[in-house]
Amino acid sequence: MPDPDTSGKLPLKTFWEAVERRLVECSADDLRAILRAMARQVRPSERSSFLTRLCVGFVSVPAPRTPWEDLLADIDDLAQEIHDAMENADEWEEEEHGWDYDYDYEEDGLGPYEGFIEPLTALFERTGLAFDSGEIALARQSYEKLLDLIHLEDDYGRGIGLADLPQEEIQEAAARYLRAVYESEPPARRPATLYEQMGWVRSRFDLRRRPMLEDLLLISPRSLPDQEAFLSAWIAFLRARSDPDADAWLREAIRLSEGTAGLERLALTEGQKHPRAYLDWFAALEQEGKHAAVLAAARQALDALPADLPIRAAIADHLCAAAAALHDPPTLLLGRWEAFAAKPTLARLLDLWEAAPAGEGRVTWMRRAIGHIEATMARQKPGGPYLPDLSWMQDDLERPAHPGPVLLLHARLLAGDLEAAHRSVTGRPVLGWSNASSDQAVAVSFFLVLLSGRPADALPPNLAGLWSQSLGTSIGYREYGGLGAQGLAPLVQRLEQVYAEHLAQGVRSGVLALSPEQQQKRLVWCLDVARRRVEAIVGHQHRRSYGKAATLAGACAEVLRVRGEPTAARAFVAEIGGRFPRHRAFQDELKKAVQGMERALGREG
Repeated sequence: MPDPDTSGKLPLKTFWEAVERRLVECSADDLRAILRAMARQVRPSERSSFLTRLCVGFVSVPAPRTPWEDLLADIDDLAQEIHDAMENADEWEEEEHGWDYDYDYEEDGLGPYEGFIEPLTALFERTGLAFDSGEIALARQSYEKLLDLIHLEDDYGRGIGLADLPQEEIQEAAARYLRAVYESEPPARRPATLYEQMGWVRSRFDLRRRPMLEDLLLISPRSLPDQEAFLSAWIAFLRARSDPDADAWLREAIRLSEGTAGLERLALTEGQKHPRAYLDWFAALEQEGKHAAVLAAARQALDALPADLPIRAAIADHLCAAAAALHDPPTLLLGRWEAFAAKPTLARLLDLWEAAPAGEGRVTWMRRAIGHIEATMARQKPGGPYLPDLSWMQDDLERPAHPGPVLLLHARLLAGDLEAAHRSVTGRPVLGWSNASSDQAVAVSFFLVLLSGRPADALPPNLAGLWSQSLGTSIGYREYGGLGAQGLAPLVQRLEQVYAEHLAQGVRSGVLALSPEQQQKRLVWCLDVARRRVEAIVGHQHRRSYGKAATLAGACAEVLRVRGEPTAARAFVAEIGGRFPRHRAFQDELKKAVQGMERALGREG
């Protein structure tokens, strides 16, 4: 007897004999069952060809009675097609890239899933129409199925993400889904279910802001069923929780249920537990134009809350806005101080400077700021502050500020405490000026500007570039990095303007006066730091910083020139260039710096 064929391949004769034998055995009902089983396994894209093989002929698709007819079945069909595409991801990779593992997957986009964007968007739109037409249970189930599709990924990490779909549709879909959850739940279960689902929706829909109950109210022209009863139950449910989401939803519910009076009651009775209630109360009063009431309420809040609470800065901001509206400069100044004391940052230091009266008054407030910064830094733990991950929050009102040496240096310079400013940066490493933690760059640049005797808007090119770069880099990216270059520009401009005024007024008033002996000492120090910094950059071949080294050397030479020491300026440049005769790239940068100086200052001397 021959061995059985284990390859899985049957001879054609054997195959047809088995088919005919099975057909003889089958009744009509058996054949129907077999065909139905085969039909269930047909992929959506192959249905027409299956019917053609059965000789069914042309089959017209009946027009749907409503846009949401067969919605769940259509979602299931699309899901099957996406799963099929994912099962064939290897074949797509081989066809597109030939298994080239060096290509950049990140630039590959959606890959084989590009064609699913349009039908998926259409399904979201049909689900929205179902919701708008009162098909609440259907809409809820459809959204849940669609979200499952959105989070599918193949073995290469590809799939259709929410970012690939129209964002306006996604934002509205989140609100419709939550409203569908609310309306399809029994009243007794609504608070707990909605609390859970609102948190789930934020992560699943990848929302930038926390979903709110008001979203449910605005997404439909229909009134929210049982709204009054729900708000009471919702408030009671949320009072038993202490997380930030519960706090935000509680304050919103009280505002919707009780208005400004309810927010006032919450702030005055539970402000310690819910300090943001003060901000909601102030915002409501501001909408009503009650600035005097805001002023009184903000003072009351500052008296009630602990002195080390960072949110006091936001409360003080409301006090300042009210004081400005009421033309009350003394209260505005006190508000600026409260805001700075709660969160000592560069922006708030500038706020304080701008609110203080010019002259000795500003110096006094800057000295007070110095003491507060030093005390705050002394309380910080060694090794740097611990910053919890609050990136998921909508703002940083509870995030404490951690002032460092750069902020302290700015306060000392603005207070005219030049000796302390100089002492604080001596002995610091001459590398790392591009780091926002380096205060030495600001100090050297400031003293060079001061020694030049030129106004801040009339500096020679290298010194102007050094000064602007030093101020820009000194801004704390830990506090402001999320703003980006464009967002930081206004703060940089404010800092430059404050220093321009300070330099002009400080020289006239004597706050920034240096004796000839002090001037010479500071100049010698600046030149020494410049030599060591150029040596560190060029000597260690930090090629990307050659331009910075040349700008610093050019700035020093410019200061010597404008002080009437052209020979010393030429000697300094020659000394710097002579140290690195074979570093052609640096020599080119230094030549550019000198040419810029010559164009600006001429060839006198």
